[in-house]
Amino acid sequence: MVTASATLSALALAAAIGAVISFVFRTKVDSREPPIFHPKIPFIGHIVGMLKEGPLYLARVSANCNAPIFTLPMLGGRTYICKSPQIAQLVQRASSTLDFDQLIIQVTPRMVGSSKETRQKLLDPTAKEEGRKRISELGHDVIHPPLGVHRISGIVALQLEHFTEFVNKIQDGQENALFKFATREITAASMHTFYGPQNPFSNNPELIEAFWDWEAGIVPYMVDVLPSIFARKAYYGLEKCVQGFSEYLEKGYIKDAYCILRDRQRIHEEAGISVPEQARLEVALSFGFNGNAGITSFWVLQNIFARPDLLSQIRDEIRENALVAPDTISFTKLRDACPLINSVYRETMRLIAPMPSARYVLEDTLLGGEYLLRKDAVVQIGGSIIHHDASIWGPDVEEFNPRRFLYSSSGSKTNADGSVTDKNQVHSAAFRSFGGGASLCPGRHFAQMEIVSLASVMAYGFDMLPPKGQSEVAWNPQRNEKQFPFAAIKPVREVHVKLQRRKGMEDVKWMVKP
Repeated sequence: MVTASATLSALALAAAIGAVISFVFRTKVDSREPPIFHPKIPFIGHIVGMLKEGPLYLARVSANCNAPIFTLPMLGGRTYICKSPQIAQLVQRASSTLDFDQLIIQVTPRMVGSSKETRQKLLDPTAKEEGRKRISELGHDVIHPPLGVHRISGIVALQLEHFTEFVNKIQDGQENALFKFATREITAASMHTFYGPQNPFSNNPELIEAFWDWEAGIVPYMVDVLPSIFARKAYYGLEKCVQGFSEYLEKGYIKDAYCILRDRQRIHEEAGISVPEQARLEVALSFGFNGNAGITSFWVLQNIFARPDLLSQIRDEIRENALVAPDTISFTKLRDACPLINSVYRETMRLIAPMPSARYVLEDTLLGGEYLLRKDAVVQIGGSIIHHDASIWGPDVEEFNPRRFLYSSSGSKTNADGSVTDKNQVHSAAFRSFGGGASLCPGRHFAQMEIVSLASVMAYGFDMLPPKGQSEVAWNPQRNEKQFPFAAIKPVREVHVKLQRRKGMEDVKWMVKP
């Protein structure tokens, strides 16, 4: 039998060995680098913490650091976490040495299980020295310009036509799970708009559910350890979508897609990427169209309908400023003359879409003449930290304040009572939901259109009542903040509602137009 003294000796020896290992393998830092926080478990401690606590882990670590940027050593390397809008702006400006594409090139193939050959084509390590653009850079050239605010009128009209048909098919008294209701319509509409009438999800509507099965399991899928077993739903959801896109490409249906997709497919063809591998990359791009927009649409609807006073004010705003006929709502009017619903949209995103913009450090970079970022490290702008900083947003930072963005698209710092004035504008780099700098989301104008338009026609034309057997709607689900989101933060539960056409509007055939 092992004696108590022997057990204590073994534990002491283990602790001593652990301390030596921790000291020997600690990441060595330059004195000019941001302050470093060593984990209790060498190599993987911070990773374990983030997996267990999600964004809340970074918030906890950040609370112990007075510097605007700090260092987390992970797996023998280092990740810098920026918690200040001022430093975030410096990161955005240093695009020549802090590269966004390098991370996207590494992450995207893992999302969709690309082959080693495709990964190598995307990395294209000799492109710079040979004076060529990589596939990702060529993609930027064809994607960004056509998504500019003055060039999207055609696809805006298509998306709004889809919303019009969708809304007019809603049956009086129809019961829905609101998260599924919003995310599936955004997906169906966006795929129709961008990929054309013969898109895979239109030809096979079951792929919408397959897509969201994959989306829900992207993180475990990317771990890439027997995904068909340990990320089963995500794996099979992805493979169904890949098959659907393969058939779409083989049959030439992409000829009816929006120009950015036709041009992007041409780039892939010229690079020698096979059709099945192109299909995987199309699934990845579909995530960009559907993930954040679908989830945000749910939260905007929930935030409006959960607050009767706000719902009434939104309806008044639409009636007075965006209703161009008794049955017609104009998005242009919504965008330009309805500040309250646009504030609701951006405040919703502040709470549920604090995107962690990241850059790969190509060479040693000195930020603001003070903080040294070392080559081959990663610098991450901590959106979840910045979006929950009371010194930036005010004492009600954790609460939904529908007027926070009423006077500025950047937001305003609220007063002690939660009120908002046209003063105290927040730093322009503090709102992180669309990224910033070279990685500023090219689809942000389209996203505003689809989310605000869908929310507006639903708010103006319908009531959301308790479903059968319930006395009231269970609004305000908690946000799933313990799970690191790959897109916007999801609710921990569904919100079930009965859709009822508003009194006096039972027979209205709604039209949503640009």
